[in-house]
Amino acid sequence: MILINFNNTHASFSDLVGDENLVPAIEFVKQWNNGANHFTFQSSGSTGIAKDIVLSKNFLIQSAQRTIDLFQIKPEDHLLLALNTSFIGGMMMIVRALVAQCTLVYIAPQQISIETLHSLPPIKLASFVPVQIKKLLEQTEKDPFIHIAHVIIGGAPMHERLVKEISALKTPCLFYQTYGMTETASHVALKNISKNELHYTALNGYSFETNNNDQLIIQYLQHPTFTIQTNDMVNLISSQSFQWIGRADWVVNSGGIKFNLETAEDIVADFFKQCNHAPLITSYKTGDEQWGERWILILACDPLTPEKEDALCNFCKQHLGKYAYPKEIRYSNKTVYLPSGKIDRMNTYKASL
Repeated sequence: MILINFNNTHASFSDLVGDENLVPAIEFVKQWNNGANHFTFQSSGSTGIAKDIVLSKNFLIQSAQRTIDLFQIKPEDHLLLALNTSFIGGMMMIVRALVAQCTLVYIAPQQISIETLHSLPPIKLASFVPVQIKKLLEQTEKDPFIHIAHVIIGGAPMHERLVKEISALKTPCLFYQTYGMTETASHVALKNISKNELHYTALNGYSFETNNNDQLIIQYLQHPTFTIQTNDMVNLISSQSFQWIGRADWVVNSGGIKFNLETAEDIVADFFKQCNHAPLITSYKTGDEQWGERWILILACDPLTPEKEDALCNFCKQHLGKYAYPKEIRYSNKTVYLPSGKIDRMNTYKASL
């Protein structure tokens, strides 16, 4: 655990050069302190080749200030950084500490455990990716978050089972699922999991609409205004609220029935919940001569019996549609993750071949 006090606006990471998770942060803080006005970030690469995205210093400060105001972060508070700073989620924790001039507590992502979290000073805000939360909840029945006031979770979708586990925690810590991307300098909307909220609500300065395919359009209302057409399918509640359905990239058209892989995986998780079983679930889609597209389900567990596979497929048909069931089930304990913490669907699929 390392504490960096940003009450001194020229605090530096220069003595932490040995940690690869902080390599981008060292140069970023150096540029920030030297008056740079623009910074280059790399997208996560979850839907294609990662690309460089340039954001202005003023835009980063505006994003940080929204979070600071929302969680009432003061100079005497501590923020927890436990993410790789190669991506916007980790770097924005640094920007928030810089703007709030508070203390940043750093723990290497691979060292996150209940022991390290219990050794923390009081933390006002921490940011994690879903896989970190999942591993913490698997370690113990004790509350890992007893020293943390607020946790934001982003970087990848969360299965409904994990959301339910979080909402059922007996802890004073409040949990929020985030929606955002590199282009928006982290989150533009939050969903309070602790209050069982189903919809994301916009942060100040943003509004939402959809195109004819129900894909979300983000509108930034402050100067300079901009619009981003996303590849996320949503149920738009209002200009300030939406329910996320899934990525348009992962919509499968099988036998004329369209369904989203993220939604389908939640149905599969519900099936296993009835069996008191919780394997890691992911999916891939390929072309299929008969069905058009084929849903391939990949499970990290021992192979199911033929009877159990049939029961799983029938469960999917009941909840998704007559032809919406996995045309192939693979079993593999090798789940591949992107550096951002998201599951790499394509390479996980390749690993199962």
